Formats: sequence, C-alpha cells, structure tokens
Amino acid sequence: MQFAHEIMDRDFLRVPLDMAVGELAELLLKHNADGACVVEGERLIGVVTTMDLVFQEKQVHLPSFITLMELVIPLGGERARKELEKVTGGTVAEIMSKDPGTVDWDAPLSDVATLMVEKHYTLVPVLKGDHLQGVIGKRDLLRAAYAARGLA
Repeated sequence: MQFAHEIMDRDFLRVPLDMAVGELAELLLKHNADGACVVEGERLIGVVTTMDLVFQEKQVHLPSFITLMELVIPLGGERARKELEKVTGGTVAEIMSKDPGTVDWDAPLSDVATLMVEKHYTLVPVLKGDHLQGVIGKRDLLRAAYAARGLA
C-alpha cells in the first residue's frame, strides 16, 4: 500500500493572497502546474487551480426572480453572488477555494483518490499535523497507481 507522503510533490507552488490573477496565470503556465497552495506565512489558506482561472471565462448566470404580492424575491441569490465574485475576481483571494480538502501525511492513496473523485479536486495538499508538506495532483496519483501495476 502506498501513502500520500510517498508520492506527493514537495516542490510545489505557493502563492500569496494578494497575487494578481494575471500573475497567477503566468506562474501556472510557466511551471506547467495545475494549481498552487495559497499560503499566509507557512499556513495553508486555500488552493487555487487552473479551473479557477478558467471559471473567470465562463458565462455568468444571473439569478432568477419571482414576484409575490409586490415582493421581488431572488432565487439562488447566494450562489449567484459567489459566482459573480469569482468571475470578476482580480486577486488570488477572490478566486481561490477556501478550506480546501487536505489529506494527512500517512493517508493511503485510495483515500486521496476518493477525495479527488468525489470532490472534483485537481490538487490535494498534504499535511503533517498543521504543517503543509506537499501536494498531490492528478498526474501524481495516476503515475503512482500505474507504476504500482508495472505500467509506468
């Protein structure tokens, strides 16, 4: 059985909350990376991925409204507000995923795979206690799974 710390990338990208979205895009492209950990000092604050950048290019769906006895009630208002903030965000803080799913240092790969699939995660930070140790991306997991079968 393999564990998270055996396949994690220890040389991963860390970005600050105030980094501009354009600067983030350049960094991810330069490093051919799917995402980065958003940190404040050494503390993990969130994760930002290429999908967060792609999200900015999507068509915005404004909330629908219903009228009931002279009241105008928005439907899906909170979701629409969050979507609009993310689409128009100019900094990492505005587009990142807060409270990202993480795994422990000694988590089995099956747990990492389950988390990635069920939550549609691109990047999973690996923690040892409260300390960020590395990240596991889809390619890392794929490489490990097929290497264990003698195929990679």
